[in-house]
Amino acid sequence: MRKTRLLMIFFILPLLIGCWDEKLLRDSRTVYLSGFDLDEDRNYLTTSFIRDMNISESSRGEISISDELVTGKGNSIRETSMTIDRSVAGNFDPAKGRILILGNEVAKENINNVLDSVFRDPRVNIDAKLAITDSSANELITHFQENEIEKGEYLYEMIRSSEKHTESQELTLRAIRTYLFDEGKDFALPYLGLDEENNQVKMKGVALFHDDSFTGQFLTPDESTLLLLFMEERSEKAILTEELNEKDNEFVSFNVKSVSRNLNLKKEEKVHANITLQLDVEIVDYPPDDLDKQEMIHFLNEQLSKILTEKAATLFEKLATNKSDVLGLGRELIAYHPSIWKEIEGEDYYEHILVNPKVKVNVMSGGIVL
Repeated sequence: MRKTRLLMIFFILPLLIGCWDEKLLRDSRTVYLSGFDLDEDRNYLTTSFIRDMNISESSRGEISISDELVTGKGNSIRETSMTIDRSVAGNFDPAKGRILILGNEVAKENINNVLDSVFRDPRVNIDAKLAITDSSANELITHFQENEIEKGEYLYEMIRSSEKHTESQELTLRAIRTYLFDEGKDFALPYLGLDEENNQVKMKGVALFHDDSFTGQFLTPDESTLLLLFMEERSEKAILTEELNEKDNEFVSFNVKSVSRNLNLKKEEKVHANITLQLDVEIVDYPPDDLDKQEMIHFLNEQLSKILTEKAATLFEKLATNKSDVLGLGRELIAYHPSIWKEIEGEDYYEHILVNPKVKVNVMSGGIVL
């Protein structure tokens, strides 16, 4: 019995020695927001906000939060982090970062040059969001220095709101890593800009990518919503507003309740992608009303179908111009039409695809009128 107890103690004892690779918060400088740029000399510039929590001994342990703006230059992203590390007390720790921002110029390069160091760091939060800015990341982050709102949380919640309203894809660093090495599918990232009139950061839409580089063009929130509907990625809400009569200034707003897509691919001179989108919608704003009449429902169905089909054609022309296959038609060909894919595969395969979109709208509810 005694021997059994000794053996149990012998095996349990190693489990009680603690964590061998612990990293104490008190020894770290926690980064909540980071941005990356390229300067005129082609050096990388990292701009970060470091958050400190100060416990006051004279105020019964009251905690105050302060943010410190730090920058570092280097020939690589890792070197910029080391530069910052040398200039701050404690260790530069990106574990709590919820959003990374790429400046306009660095995003037009191969973004793997920036993200490679990020993906290799085991401390990085791979569920963080990635966004593009229309200027430099340094300019955008510096704007927050005099703002009382918590920087990382503010941008993170802004992006989450756009995802919930079907205005941008629900992407994290983890998902982007997959897209970067998918030869048959591109992606789009939140596109941020500074509204000088209101002196605040806003979502301008989504930045289009071809392979691993920003094309320099972006989709507006309405265009992005329509694209996501074609991708069958409707989120919690998908509200669009369309003009029915320019002369009478007549508009209708509707929320897409359900979406279904039919995609047919066939090879002629080009690969024809015939896409039919069926939208069941609920009217949320239409002052003329009369939605209890079948004639009005029929009118709205026809008008909205026509308007959205025209806008879809313009949207896919824009994607084709930028060679940005966010819809993933290349992935469809790889999976279901490998013989066709072998004929067109390559960096510019999207040039060989002609998209023919058609939208059918079905008004299923006129909404609640009190």
